[in-house]
Amino acid sequence: MLEALNQNTAEKLDKSFDAGYANAASALARMTTQQIGFNQIHAGFHPVGEVQIDDALVLNQGSLLLTTEIFGDITGKSYLFFSDKEVDLLTTGIPVGKDASINLKEEFLKEVDNILSASVITKLSNELKAKMYGDIPLLQGKTLAKIEHTIEDDFSEQTENIYVNMISFSVTGHPEIKPVFVWVLDSSVFESIKTKSII
Repeated sequence: MLEALNQNTAEKLDKSFDAGYANAASALARMTTQQIGFNQIHAGFHPVGEVQIDDALVLNQGSLLLTTEIFGDITGKSYLFFSDKEVDLLTTGIPVGKDASINLKEEFLKEVDNILSASVITKLSNELKAKMYGDIPLLQGKTLAKIEHTIEDDFSEQTENIYVNMISFSVTGHPEIKPVFVWVLDSSVFESIKTKSII
């Protein structure tokens, strides 16, 4: 199947994700009042279990992981990673709530993930002419696992081939702040793109 995917399909997906990430960067800029950009780290089709991310330093050990399930015509999952410094930047000014059972900083981070994922999904849905929806974000906690292994665990039982697109956000004046956003779409995206005749 991977051999049958032509360059136009990959280019269409890259263009769609670029539009989505630009939308997400604008949303993050509004939330943080910072200038936000993004840099692509990786994009490509892979058999599950054969994903290789070249930049091993891109994720800090002990990053906080939030995930959002994607469903509809195209299914998959997004992964958003924050280092401790990035969490501090985002949650500065968030008070400690009166209810000890509710962590307002964690709830805020889930809302950040919700907004960023929705920003990407809106553009992907429009560009790919497909119905796509995001589930409620889940805060998975701190992770030491390599992203390749996490992807394999999540997708090995549901599909053979996946499309991976990965960026880091950049914050002007804060080179140490670079949250990583990873999107994985399962093989349903291939047939969807073909049948919609969008390329």
